Amino acid sequence: MTRRYAVKNIVFESGERFPLLVNLCTGIPLFDPTVFTLTEFRARNRASATIEQVLRALKVFVLFCDAHQIDLANRILDGRLLGLGELDSLAKLCRLPMSEIESVTDADITQRRTTVSRLSYRAKAKHSLPEVDGDSAGVRMRYIRQYISWLVDRRILSLSARDPSHSALLRTKEIVESGLNARIPIGKGRNKVHCRKALDEVAQDLLWKIVDVDSPENPWEGRHAKVRNELIVRWFMGLGVRRGELLGVKVSDINFRSNEVFISRRADDPSDPRANQPNTKTSDRVLPLSGELARRTRLYIFEERRRYFAARKHAFLFVANGGAPLSLRGLNKMFSVLNAKHPKLLNVFPHLLRHTNNYNFSRLADEQRMDPEREKKARSHLMGWSETSGTAEKYMRREIERKARNASLELQSKMVTPNDESN
Repeated sequence: MTRRYAVKNIVFESGERFPLLVNLCTGIPLFDPTVFTLTEFRARNRASATIEQVLRALKVFVLFCDAHQIDLANRILDGRLLGLGELDSLAKLCRLPMSEIESVTDADITQRRTTVSRLSYRAKAKHSLPEVDGDSAGVRMRYIRQYISWLVDRRILSLSARDPSHSALLRTKEIVESGLNARIPIGKGRNKVHCRKALDEVAQDLLWKIVDVDSPENPWEGRHAKVRNELIVRWFMGLGVRRGELLGVKVSDINFRSNEVFISRRADDPSDPRANQPNTKTSDRVLPLSGELARRTRLYIFEERRRYFAARKHAFLFVANGGAPLSLRGLNKMFSVLNAKHPKLLNVFPHLLRHTNNYNFSRLADEQRMDPEREKKARSHLMGWSETSGTAEKYMRREIERKARNASLELQSKMVTPNDESN
C-alpha cells in the first residue's frame, strides 16, 4: 500500500504550528484544503490540533474522490456535487480507521472503478473491518460537509445573482448538506453502561505492581524507560493531567521548595522542537506534589534525565531515550507496549488514568464528607476547568452510579425472603 497524502506540521519562526495536507508524490500541499483551513480556522485563531483534525477529515474526502474518480471542481462548474449513492459510500468510508480507508481506496483505484458500488462495500463488510466510533465518524462528516459548502459558496460568490447556475448550485448544496446530515451517526449519549470510566481498586493495584521498576512484569526495556514510565503513571494517577499538559511540563515549572508544579498554556512555544506540539487544553494552574512524587521526580531529573546530553538543550521534564523531548507518539507507544504485554489490564491509556484520578478523588470526598458544591469547585480547580463549565459533573457520574448500585443492593437485602415450601 502506498500512502498518497499526509498531514504534516510546519513550524514558523514564531513557534506557530500550521498543519498542511500534502501530496506525498509531489511534496506540495493541496491548494483548496490549505485555503479552507487558512480562512475558516486559522483566521479564527483555532488551535493547530483542531486544524489537523480538519485536514485528517479532508484527507478521507480526497481519498474518496480519488477512488471514485470525482473531479469536484468540474462538477461544481456544471452545477453538480455528489449523488445519493456516493453519499452512502462516503458515510461508510468515514466509519473506517485511516489505515483501512487507504487500503480500500488503493484497491479501488488499482481496479480503475469509476464508482464504488454499495455492493462492493457490503462485500468488504463481510470481512468485519474495524470501525471508528460514531462520534469520530460524525466529526469527519461535519468537516467534509463544511468544506463542500465552502467550495460551493466560493463559486456562488463569483456568479451574478441572475446566472442560472446560481440558484441551481444553491439547491444542490442544500440537498447534499441534508443528505450528509441524515447520514451523520447519532451520538451514543445514552449508551453509558459499557463505557469504561476508570480503573477500579483491583486494576489499580495490578497496574502499580506491573509498572514498578524492579518488577519482573515491567514491560519496558532499559533503566531510563522503566523509571520514566513509572513516574509518568504516577503523574497521571496523582495529578489527573492530560497528555499535552504532562509533556509540556518543564523542569523550571517545578518548585521543589514548595513541592508544586505550574501547569502552563504555551501554545506555539518557539522553544519546543516537536512539530506536533503537545498543548494544554485547560486553564493554567498550580498543582501540589506529594513529598514522595516530588522525590521521585527529582531523582528522575538528576539520575536519569541528566545522562543524556541532548536533554541539556531543552527544559522539558520527560525525555525520550536519547534526550529529545518525549513526543505524543512516544507516549502513546509506551501505553501500547504496556497493553500488548498485559492484556488483562484491558486497554490502559492516559485519559483513562485521568478518569481514575477523578474516581479516587470522589472516594476521598465521600470519606471526608465533602460538601457537593465544594467538591465540584475543588475538582474544577485541579482539572483546570471553569467553575461554571459543568464538566466536573460528568466526571462525578461513576460515583453516582456506584452509590445508586449500593443503594439498590441495600434495598434488595431488606426485602422479606419468601419461605421455600419445598423445605
